[in-house]
This record gives sequence, C-alpha cells and structure tokens, in this order.
Amino acid sequence: MRIIISIFLLTLVGCKSTNTNIIKPNEVSFKTVSIGVLYGDGTEGILESNFSIRNAKDWNIFLNTINASSHFSKVAIDFSKQQLLCVFDSIRNTSGFKIEIENIFIEKRGLKTIYTTSKPLATTMVNMVVTQPYHIVIIDKQEESITFINKDNLQ
Repeated sequence: MRIIISIFLLTLVGCKSTNTNIIKPNEVSFKTVSIGVLYGDGTEGILESNFSIRNAKDWNIFLNTINASSHFSKVAIDFSKQQLLCVFDSIRNTSGFKIEIENIFIEKRGLKTIYTTSKPLATTMVNMVVTQPYHIVIIDKQEESITFINKDNLQ
C-alpha cells in the first residue's frame, strides 16, 4: 500500500500544470462564442472584416444577415456588461483555412486584438467548397477603441 501511495505522490508532484489560462495584467479575458466557417458562398455579404458588436439590436441584425444556425442564438449575452469581437477572413475556394483570435490586451492607445490566419499545407487534402473562416469572442465591455492586428502580417 505504501508503494502505491508513494508512486501516486511522485506522479502528482512530477506533473507540470497545464493551465494556460493565466491572464497577464494588461490582457483581457475572452470566451469563444463561435469559431468555424460560413458556407454561404458570400451571400451573407460579410467581406473580410473585423468589428465589434456592442448591443442586442446589432447582434440580431448580424444573426439575420448570416442566417445563423441555432447555436449562435443559445449564447446569453448581457450587452450592458459585454460585447462581441468578430474577425472574418476573406471568402476562400476550398476548405482548410482558419482564423483565430489569440490575444486581447489593453494598451495606452486602446484595445488590441491579435489574430492569426492559417491555410492548408500544399499536401493537405481539401474540399472544393466555398468557405469563409471566422472567430467570434465575448469580452467584458470596454470603452477603449479597438484595433485588430493580423499577427501574420507582423512577421
């Protein structure tokens, strides 16, 4: 019995923490509302863009514009305390493209939202389907101006 307890304790002590949700002082925590791709062949009319939604009226207009499936409407948003940040990639002719918000932080000049885009490798099998990658996150309401920065353009 002592051997089993000793092994358990050694294993527990030897394990590293995998908590990657540690927020630095100037970082803004966020939660993904939805990430994926639209398949509307651009009929939604959303161009490659980044924007914030700060009220229920704009959120409902947005949902009607993209003909959102029911999983969007299940998200409870208190627009008196929260807002949405949205990044939309350009319309693509194949699957395999992604866009993702990685980090949001506050600087002297406002809120900075860092996102990345990725494309399929040349050897990756993709479907010939029109897609538009997007990522929508929810944050606590901020009064600062918002700047969206594509991390891929900085490298």
